[in-house]
Amino acid sequence: MKIGAVINNSSGTLPPEETKNRLEIIKQNLKNRVAEGCLSVVEGSDVEKEVERLLTLGIDLLVIGGGDGTVRTGARYVADTDIPMLVLALGTKNNFVRDAGIPKDPESAIHLLDQMQTRKIDVGEVNGHIFINNATLGLYPNLVREREEKTDKHGWSKWRAKIVAVMVVMRRLPLMRMTVESKEFRIKLFTPFLFVGNNEYENITNSDVNRPSLDKGKLWLCMAKSPRFLELFKMAWQLSIKSIKETENLDTRLLTNVQVNPRKRNVTVAVDGENITLKTPLNFRIRRKSLRIVVP
Repeated sequence: MKIGAVINNSSGTLPPEETKNRLEIIKQNLKNRVAEGCLSVVEGSDVEKEVERLLTLGIDLLVIGGGDGTVRTGARYVADTDIPMLVLALGTKNNFVRDAGIPKDPESAIHLLDQMQTRKIDVGEVNGHIFINNATLGLYPNLVREREEKTDKHGWSKWRAKIVAVMVVMRRLPLMRMTVESKEFRIKLFTPFLFVGNNEYENITNSDVNRPSLDKGKLWLCMAKSPRFLELFKMAWQLSIKSIKETENLDTRLLTNVQVNPRKRNVTVAVDGENITLKTPLNFRIRRKSLRIVVP
């Protein structure tokens, strides 16, 4: 089996020395498993190019190391193929590996190559762009934009930038008018956020697992029913101590596809935590069992 690996060396929030040591350990564990010339440690902007290069070399398995955005890049290229993907958790949150049951320790994950057990999972899609976790409109894309401005332009740490971004966005609460429809329903919303998950989320906080399953073939639609700040604050508090189903002012539904039509011609969508601009309407669908991953 010809194995190729792409590692994003800019993922995560570890200090530079710890990041360097972690990368060395990963390279040592991969060197006897990866084909010659098929181990790439690159900046985030070069991940896509390296994945493309490895696929032209005819690899049979892709190892992808980074945060959820990096994992999404790898998934874009191997979804609906016979090429399995092994994920190394190097990001800040690593939501995907948590829900998929993959070890968070990269060295432990690499040892899964010795067993080579795989399973197929779903991915979501919006206007041709896949997502492994979720796609969000409203509050979260604004948070990402503010956070990236603070980190890229001012060199702030990710955590400092995130805290300030939350304060800025909540002060200028984004509200959107949109129509949401599928075969089952059609509703009009005036809302600060809309969340579409790849399979159902049962918890958002205080849990090691947010999605019990990644292969039920369903999108999970979650919408705030009230645009008022105090209701959002109350909802956030309830989510920290209760389950989603016990939280007021949330409308949740399970679907295979849904169309979201904001009033704007173009909207920013946070796709697995990375902002992209898409033309409306937004057409979401589930691609059932289209991604093969290496699992324990």
